[in-house]
Amino acid sequence: MEFINGFKPTTLFETLYKEMLDKRILYINDDISDMTIDMVAVPILLLNEAEKDIPVEKLKPITIWLSSYGGSADACSFTVETIENSRIPIHCKVLSIAASAGLYITVACHKRIASKNSIFLLHKGSISLGNASMGEAEDLIAFYKDEVGGIFDDLILRRTKIKADELKKIRRNETYCLAQDALEKYGFIDEIV
Repeated sequence: MEFINGFKPTTLFETLYKEMLDKRILYINDDISDMTIDMVAVPILLLNEAEKDIPVEKLKPITIWLSSYGGSADACSFTVETIENSRIPIHCKVLSIAASAGLYITVACHKRIASKNSIFLLHKGSISLGNASMGEAEDLIAFYKDEVGGIFDDLILRRTKIKADELKKIRRNETYCLAQDALEKYGFIDEIV
């Protein structure tokens, strides 16, 4: 099956991905998942390894184009840690929405930019328990609330204007905002374009 100008879908995707990677652009336009690790975190790790002998001031930034409603806390945590530990500067440009896990990835980046109509969401998160027993469910909720939630709370407190007492209040609700408040009120981003 041909898709566009003779490219098959896989070939088109591979061609676009290679061109973007050559320009040091990574793209998240979906839920944060194991695929995010493969398509974003792993290339950051590989580029850091390939450029480990280049002085930091000579490293060319990697830009993540992001539009995500959120997703897996586990994949988000790995991606955030990869971004924060990167010698190469990681910039993020929010194209439309940075919600939940997408917001944490945005906040972790060294430079954070958004279009003026971008939407942001900070909230408690959600969890799927499947067929867990009551004990398993309680343990899982406690672990993600206290341990994993603590990782993300620390990120927000370190990288935004939000203070600890305010964060507790914000987390009680679904806190949505547009780019102007994300910049001025919360400090989720550094610039609006």
